[in-house]
Amino acid sequence: MRVYVGCSGFFYRDWVGGFYPPNIKREDFIRFYAQHFEVVEINSSFYNFPSRGTIKSMLSRTSSLKFAFKAHRVFTHFRKYSQEEIKKFLHALEPVFEEDRFIALLFQFPESFGYSEEHLEYLKGLARDFRGYTKVVEVRNRSFKKVDFYTFLEEEGFSLVNTDAPKGGRFLVGPWVGVGAINYVRLHGRNAERLYDYLYSLEELKKIRDRIKRLGNRDTYIFFNNTVKAQAVLNALQLKLLFGIRVDIPQSLERSLKEREWE
Repeated sequence: MRVYVGCSGFFYRDWVGGFYPPNIKREDFIRFYAQHFEVVEINSSFYNFPSRGTIKSMLSRTSSLKFAFKAHRVFTHFRKYSQEEIKKFLHALEPVFEEDRFIALLFQFPESFGYSEEHLEYLKGLARDFRGYTKVVEVRNRSFKKVDFYTFLEEEGFSLVNTDAPKGGRFLVGPWVGVGAINYVRLHGRNAERLYDYLYSLEELKKIRDRIKRLGNRDTYIFFNNTVKAQAVLNALQLKLLFGIRVDIPQSLERSLKEREWE
């Protein structure tokens, strides 16, 4: 199992002072991030179609950072899209494909998207329209927790996203099953009151590491989405250490989060 750990996004103002140096320039965020991580998940592409120019700019600032992109909500939440919108989305990402720095397209569906023949047919359509690209699916409705669905994803060329999230909330936690060509894990935190604002303990990370190891021998991509106050950064670096990957954890980051525990 080759393991790659990163964060869901890198451009957060509240990371400055904890992770990023206090006087860092906007264009240097990604350069500094790439000193600590090999992979990043871009979530802004869910809200707005990415700009080809912006993609090229990100690539030019790093030499080896690899990217996963969250599919625009027209493909997952609105579920009414045109062939032109597919072309527009993929055209913007072409520079990433050309430099061989692409990980996967993330299709994250809302809880209202449940297991049904209609929705399976919709996924088949996505598989056809995005044929040839590595694709992962995050479903949040518990009705998808069944072997038939995992078999369906394999047949249609998707990988399954395994998630950690608040239990009893709007997430399907786990299901900690290896499905598809790659393992893809998203960690949202466990704060049901304020999603994404959570710092995993080392004991929690050890248990998550052990679950990930049981997913099977595939390239494994892990992204922390508990991005408030750079908690994702510290947890991602800690998990890298737990997988035996050498890292340097900035003292400013540890200090800022330790201080926050006393708020």
